[in-house]
Amino acid sequence: MKKQLLLFCFFLSFAYVKAQIVNENHSIIFKPVFGTHVNADQGHLFQDRIIGFDAAYFKDISQHKDKWIAPIGAKSYGIGLIFRDISNLKGAKDTAENAFGQVYGLVAQMDFQLFKLGTVKVNFTPGVGLSVTNKYFFNSAKNRFLGSPINEAIKADLGMELPISKNTDLLVGLGFLHLSNGGLTVPNGGLNTGNVYVGLKFGNTETLPTEKKSSYEPLSRNSVELSAGIGARGVYEQRGKHFYKSGFYAGYNFYLNDIMTLKAGGDAVYYYSVYDPQKPGETFQNYGTSFDKWRTGLSVGADINLWRITVGAQLGKYLHYNRLMKSATWYWTFGPTYNITPRLGLQAKTYMHFAQADYVNWGLLYRI
Repeated sequence: MKKQLLLFCFFLSFAYVKAQIVNENHSIIFKPVFGTHVNADQGHLFQDRIIGFDAAYFKDISQHKDKWIAPIGAKSYGIGLIFRDISNLKGAKDTAENAFGQVYGLVAQMDFQLFKLGTVKVNFTPGVGLSVTNKYFFNSAKNRFLGSPINEAIKADLGMELPISKNTDLLVGLGFLHLSNGGLTVPNGGLNTGNVYVGLKFGNTETLPTEKKSSYEPLSRNSVELSAGIGARGVYEQRGKHFYKSGFYAGYNFYLNDIMTLKAGGDAVYYYSVYDPQKPGETFQNYGTSFDKWRTGLSVGADINLWRITVGAQLGKYLHYNRLMKSATWYWTFGPTYNITPRLGLQAKTYMHFAQADYVNWGLLYRI
């Protein structure tokens, strides 16, 4: 009886999705992937085998009339499922052999058409979301790459789309996937993987009977931006223990168009606990190790606005930072903001030194 019920649910779901595709210009994608890790400083570059697949559901927006869509070639957005078997990875000099398992992820994605050659489309598809893994440092101690069961997943595909029938396209290309927890638990070296893929896309491209346009309008002028939040970095090899910090920003946004904004401002990070030379193992925070409660700096950068999602990045120089690691004179930040209104947003900003995440600052953003 259970098998018949599952079969019925499958066909019901298939019928629903098929009806949606006929009525609205949606698509379904399935891509087997074959790859390896691409952490160049950890040995075995392009040698350790990874297998898996990507599956995704997209809604077409190429015929919508929002100002940001056509100039950047945005074609569709959707949700993607990721699976990777990373059990064959060996790590640095075989030190993490047999310490990896499987990864399952869910990401929000957007598909951009870079250019077209005849009927062949060349697309770029970035995505961001969360992943889970069954092997990480605290249950597989040789795995110093993934420090927690839940990690952020940042992926990007670059590939070609070749039509093979009216509603079916062949997909071939290259992919990249980054897994890390942003320093929430330590050690957490992060894992970079690359892959090739060959897949299929099922969908339709009917002309919509009515013009569609989102009711959301971005703030189309210069503005002052304020943000504040809180986040945590893990204590080295101590599960459940964290260093808490709060990040603050005040700056000015130079509006270019509905897609891009240039920005400049000041950053400040408050430490709830600082470095104690008498307890180095318990208070060390790598490049983020501070003797003082505050560090401050000036930064410049840009925002890319995609409907209600703003993706920002800034490069900064410290004005005050009484640091243990003297080489950390510069910093950079990046992360998404979900705009509840054109003025108010929810933000997840990662503070970085070199290629290492300090911590993720979760907070609110307000534009004046």
